[in-house]
Amino acid sequence: MSDIQWVYGLKPESITVEWRNRIRQLFLSETNEIYADSSLLSLGIPEWDGNLMLIDRDKYPEPSSLKGIFWCKPFMSESIRIVAFVIDKKFQSKGFGGSAWSTMQKSMKEKGVKYVQLEVRCSNTKAQEFYRRRGMEIISRIDMYYKNEHGYMMKGEL
Repeated sequence: MSDIQWVYGLKPESITVEWRNRIRQLFLSETNEIYADSSLLSLGIPEWDGNLMLIDRDKYPEPSSLKGIFWCKPFMSESIRIVAFVIDKKFQSKGFGGSAWSTMQKSMKEKGVKYVQLEVRCSNTKAQEFYRRRGMEIISRIDMYYKNEHGYMMKGEL
């Protein structure tokens, strides 16, 4: 059995190319979106407790030890925006997403953050339900937000 845990992550510019390639591979396999390395570097993800990486500690420090990413950043006053939340399919529906959310929520509430916002594919009903269970709702549709699909903007209170 592997030792899988969320750990605080580094900002993308502090991560090696090999690790960023693994992140890009996760995005491709789980979202079918192709991101350039420069896109990751331009996200402006700070090194803080809203930046988590799901790691298989038995395989660390190999880039293949990365099983998920949860990146958020400050957004307007009293809000954060989840920029990336992806978990390797083999580790989905095992409580890891809820654990990351709880860790983020507790930390952000302590900082005085009140709201969270994100974008999700219209077809990703599993993710939408996950967010609804955490008090979020669809605010608007964003036409062609993704490569070949519309997205929804979701917002909620922490």
